[in-house]
Formats: sequence, C-alpha cells, structure tokens
Amino acid sequence: MALLMLNGVLRDSAEATVPATDRGLTHGLGLYETLKLVGGVPVFFDEHAARLEQGMATLGLEPPFDRLELATQVCRLSEAAAVPDGACRILVTLGPPEGRPTVLIQVEVRPFPSRPLRVVTYRGVRVSAQLKAMTVMQSYLAQRRAAAAGADDALLVDDLGRIFEGATSNAFVVRSGGLITPPAEGDILPGVMRATVERLAVANGIPVIEAWVRVVELRPDDGLLLTSSVRGIVAVERVDDRALTVPDGVLARVRALVADEEAASRERFRAAYPAALAP
Repeated sequence: MALLMLNGVLRDSAEATVPATDRGLTHGLGLYETLKLVGGVPVFFDEHAARLEQGMATLGLEPPFDRLELATQVCRLSEAAAVPDGACRILVTLGPPEGRPTVLIQVEVRPFPSRPLRVVTYRGVRVSAQLKAMTVMQSYLAQRRAAAAGADDALLVDDLGRIFEGATSNAFVVRSGGLITPPAEGDILPGVMRATVERLAVANGIPVIEAWVRVVELRPDDGLLLTSSVRGIVAVERVDDRALTVPDGVLARVRALVADEEAASRERFRAAYPAALAP
C-alpha cells in the first residue's frame, strides 16, 4: 500500500480523491516543492516553505497551513510510508472554485545514475519561471526527448542556444575554476540548491558569475553541473555531440560544502520544529 497525505489525512494512494472541479485539474493552477529527506528530516525545509509561501501570495491564495503543520505532515508521512531517505513532493492547488485549496504530499525513493550524465538540448523554456508551478509541460517534453535519444536528461535552451536550466535542475558551467550560471531574471527557476551553491561558492573563494552561455560556446575543457534539491550536484560529460570535462576537483569541493550545509539545515529543522518529530 502506497501512502500519501491529502489535506492533512494519511490515505492509500489508490483511494485518495480530489474534486473534479479542482482548479489544479481544470486549469493547471497550483504550486509544488520537492524536498530531500534524510533520516525522516526534510533538508532546507524553511527555504522551500518560503518559496511556496511566496508563490501562494502571488496567486492570491491563503495558505492552508502554517509551517509547523506542514513540517508535521511531511515527517508523519515519511515515517508512515517508511521512506526516511528520499524525495518529498508537496503540491498545493487552488482547489474547487467554492472550496479550499488541495494539499497533497507524497514521498518516494528516486534512483539516479551515479556516473556523469549525457544530456541533449531541448528548445523551450518554462512559463512563469519564478513560480514553482505545477504546469511542467516543457520539462516533461524535454525529458521525453532525452529518453528517445538514449540520454539521461535534457537542457532547456532558447532560440539563441543559450543554456537556461536542466529539465528539473539548475545549471552551472565550470570554467577556469569558477562557476557561470544563468541570471535569475524571470527566465529560470530560482532553485533552492542553486542559491545554496552560489552562496557557499562565493563564501569559499570560488568565483560565481551570472551570465548566459550558449551551447556552441562550450569548450572541451569546460565542465557542466546540474543541481537540484533531491539529486544534489551531478556532472555532465556530454551535451548533444559535445564532450565536456568532468570537473572532479570543483565537483568534490562544492559537494562537500553542500553536504555540510544540508546537515546544518537538518539540525535547524530539529531545533525549530521539535513537535513535528515527536512520536
């Protein structure tokens, strides 16, 4: 039996239902966050919660929970579903026109390749990139393109060939020991892991520049990293027919910095939300 949390109630996924008039279904109006779980504790919980709250405010949606309630539901589901380590997806839709928002929380274990990735480019960018919107058609189509090509993932690019982001990740070009990432000007999702990598890199002497890089400008000695909250930081070894360098030194250093920060975030969660972890 696969468990999920629907509007604060644990349910069997096969029996959980939402109204047919839910605007998440009829209009695609909703937001989501995907968090990493380690030992039943969500990583960077407040950062994800803040982005979700900002999105709800933009949509004029009254939050259907406070942070303690949300934290408690995440931890309760993680324990009940026996998924202490994995991914947690929080989905909030606008609900039916005359009803309350729908809140759906799911947990699962997601396998990822441990090797560097092979990716293909896909022309198309997100709609409302500043919002973590549930309308992820571009990402879905990009991943289908990658699968059809026998690749691991896809890079979203525009008509000029500028790299925007991965299908479900942010992108950093590694060049001359520094990092280059697309500007967060409404065209890419401002990922929690992206912000963490930028902050930690700058604080530890790794230069970071926000600038556009076109695929045709990638050099054989460049590296490419994809970042996301659940998968972490992974290297790309090939984009279409372009071979890249796997930047082992920079990759190991950034991963170590992020691992320490993830551990600190779990401790912050335990201190801020002890009731969520209470038996």
